[in-house]
Amino acid sequence: MRDFMAVARFGGRLYWRDKVALSTSVALSLGLGIGMPFLMAKLRPGDSGLLLDMHLGLLAMIMTLSALLQAAVNLSARRDQLILKRMRATGLNDREIIGGELANIAAQAVLLALVVTVVLYVAAGMPTPGNPLVLVAFVVAGAAVLSLLGAAWTVAISRAELAAAVTMPWFMLAGLGAGGFGPIIQLLPSWVGTVLNLLPTGGIVEGARFAYTGEGNVLLALLNLAVWTAIGLIVLRYRFRWEPRKS
Repeated sequence: MRDFMAVARFGGRLYWRDKVALSTSVALSLGLGIGMPFLMAKLRPGDSGLLLDMHLGLLAMIMTLSALLQAAVNLSARRDQLILKRMRATGLNDREIIGGELANIAAQAVLLALVVTVVLYVAAGMPTPGNPLVLVAFVVAGAAVLSLLGAAWTVAISRAELAAAVTMPWFMLAGLGAGGFGPIIQLLPSWVGTVLNLLPTGGIVEGARFAYTGEGNVLLALLNLAVWTAIGLIVLRYRFRWEPRKS
């Protein structure tokens, strides 16, 4: 556990010193997560349902950005720079290395999600969740699952320079399915929404909606996250690369 926490703390220090991470993950997440709902609250005052729907959709997007995309970018860069290989040579086991890295990224994603939620409650009049513990639980679980999937997604990334571009479809699909782009999904065939709800962000939004309104299938949301966790672990176990591909 000590080595695990040491890797997580090391990743945290690098994260807050990385100007690219601060501008893309932190600044963009806060800008989207706070700015769009705040603007909607000004345009449609008193419409708490619309504000909540937009918040949940953007929550899925910023968690994808700060957890899945950040994990894919970080681990691809560490792999290509041979940092992961050197860490293995120090005696750290694979679980401590990957687990520590992902724990740090998930923690940052949870922090961003909670900051956005609190600011919207204070400044935009967003309703408070009926069950805040359920909300926190799904935010934490969702951040962990998305970080895990970001690590698994590195198998599809040939070079670190392509990591953000290759991972961006997750961000776009998460936003579309969760409603982060507004009611665009309602203009598409119903099966599109059904398929997009199978994404891990669908489980996060379903669980968060249950926390706020008591509506939704919390067991289905948990099953969604459990299935994606299993997929991520299987990919990491059999396909994860610790070194860059040989040209």
